[in-house]
Amino acid sequence: MATSAPTIIDLKLQFLNSQILALSSPLSPSDTFLDSNSSAEEDALRQKSIDEALHKLNGLLKKHNRLVYGPQAKRHVAEQVDRLYWVAGERGAHGEGEEWAEKGTDYRRENIIEQLPEVWSDEAVAKAPEQAQKYKELQQKLRELNERRKQARERVEKYKAFKETLDLFAGEEAGLQENLVTKNGEVEEELEKMRRLMLRVERGMNGLVEKNSGEGDEMDVDEEWFEEAKMLRLLGGA
Repeated sequence: MATSAPTIIDLKLQFLNSQILALSSPLSPSDTFLDSNSSAEEDALRQKSIDEALHKLNGLLKKHNRLVYGPQAKRHVAEQVDRLYWVAGERGAHGEGEEWAEKGTDYRRENIIEQLPEVWSDEAVAKAPEQAQKYKELQQKLRELNERRKQARERVEKYKAFKETLDLFAGEEAGLQENLVTKNGEVEEELEKMRRLMLRVERGMNGLVEKNSGEGDEMDVDEEWFEEAKMLRLLGGA
């Protein structure tokens, strides 16, 4: 019975095992180190010390490789390589720069919508005209919605800028004058008082004129109106 061909995962596992085996090989001092150590004379390290250090180092290395490069970790790396292999194959089939055609693409992204062609393909138009027309309608709708989203985003940014400007006039530290002409404000109250005063003065003046000319009945003018009228006449040079 013929054996099946190894999969991508099997091949990558074999490669990983060979590399891990190379990394797990016991360390040994190089010939250059041994020659320089033997020529050092008084400062030379004893061979026993070198052997003990290498023994401890190789033990730590073996323990590290056993923990880090376990079967599950190797399998996980091999599966990642396998997925990357298939993704690269799909990109090669659709051509460079055609991210919209990749599996799992998010068609809500602006750059993806802008990449969508107006027509799926000439072959699709010939063999499946209804589906090709459906794709064209969806593509146009996506472009329209994408443009509306851009405009809405621009309006939001503009409103945010307006709000930041208006925030400068909010709060107790805005630095606005308290006597600005506003509804029910202090200036409006003072103007209303002045208007009532002018009416009273005008009525008092009319009463004095009628009294002096002797025309009509006498008008009762209270003492306050009379004093105000006298002041106005004095100021006017009468």
